Amino acid sequence: MTTLTTADGRLLRVQLPAGAGAYGYGGFPGSFPPMWSSGEREPSGSDSPLLASFEQIYRTQPVVAAAVDKLTRRIATLPFSAFRETGASREPLPSSDSLQTLLRRPRPRYSQVMLLAHIAQSLLIHGNGLAAKLRGPDRDAPPTMLWPLNWGQISAYGEPGGDVEWWSTTQFGAERFIPVEDTLHFAWPGPDGGQIGVSPLEKLGVTLRLEDAAQRYQTSQFRNGNRPSNAILLEKEVKDEPLARMRAAIDSLHKGVDRTGKTILLTGGAKIQQLSMSPVEAALIDQRKLNWEEVGFVYDLAGPLRGDLSHGTMANVQEMLKSLYRDVIPPWATLIVETFQAQLIDMEAAWMNDVCRFDFSDKLRGDPKEQAETLKVKVESGLITRDEGRVELGLAPMGGKAAELTANVNNQAPVEAMTGTNEAPTTPTAGQ
Repeated sequence: MTTLTTADGRLLRVQLPAGAGAYGYGGFPGSFPPMWSSGEREPSGSDSPLLASFEQIYRTQPVVAAAVDKLTRRIATLPFSAFRETGASREPLPSSDSLQTLLRRPRPRYSQVMLLAHIAQSLLIHGNGLAAKLRGPDRDAPPTMLWPLNWGQISAYGEPGGDVEWWSTTQFGAERFIPVEDTLHFAWPGPDGGQIGVSPLEKLGVTLRLEDAAQRYQTSQFRNGNRPSNAILLEKEVKDEPLARMRAAIDSLHKGVDRTGKTILLTGGAKIQQLSMSPVEAALIDQRKLNWEEVGFVYDLAGPLRGDLSHGTMANVQEMLKSLYRDVIPPWATLIVETFQAQLIDMEAAWMNDVCRFDFSDKLRGDPKEQAETLKVKVESGLITRDEGRVELGLAPMGGKAAELTANVNNQAPVEAMTGTNEAPTTPTAGQ
């Protein structure tokens, strides 16, 4: 099996198995055509402009960057840990465990937040995310590092109509090939049923072209000042030379955004007439708002979630913020967790009983009043003890009566006193 290692702790290289050099492509069978490449190509036609990459769109379109960053940073900062399942219980792994260590420090000087941010950002921009699994000298031992790969420099190889068998990257100079078993690939399946996901930005092609055109229109208007806001009417004809001097004087005093608002002095019977905004300019603001809404639709970010409070009220803003961690982020978090499980944890014998999970509890507890009311109901209904409620709030348990389950509104009678056991009271059947 081809293994991926580090070179001087910085670059990646593929160690080729014996005899692999006979194939070409640095050890990859040259008979396999590329199934997919992330490189953007120039469309047909001599006047067609070069396509912008998804990364360039993210870097230059603030409305896209806002949606991507909002989701990326919230996903990356959620608590993410490994657990061991033993029967019906699930216990956190100690910090010294190899899986917990790998998730906490994916590579030297690289934090868990950085790895999760890379995965989430790549998914939200490209529709795909890729990380390489690096192993130590013992090739049968679990991976010791996870190395993020730039999807913009990735190509996929395999038999036509089949699964991806190799990835290649130009991230480190010459094209380097990585077997699919040594990678983690994060993606929603594409509409063709293949493994390559579809970028959310692909669905926004028209929207982003309109947004880019509107930005360039407004930029050109400010830069060139080609649309005057006022006209000066002269009562008598002025010869070319004096007229040119008048134009030059007006330009030097008033042209450009930095001279806006200055007072103009007219002589010789001249009058000033204000010019109204054109229909194109009036509609441009509404068009840009529509563009922002369409970006929000694709990323499942309603108005308040993307910072648009034009129709916001205290009630709907609070509900939208709750829905971010209840409805918007969980599908992405589930995709990331299931990929870690299927392509990393389940493939290693030492980790077969382990799982990884995001923890949403802090985000879904609500404000302090809501937390207190929820815990009160749980304690009074006998679901948890007062000490367990204190632990949920980050307080130390008191012990004694506070460690007993109670099941009445006065929060006094232990469950044992009502049933004679540690179980909750049963519902009487008919005839009892």
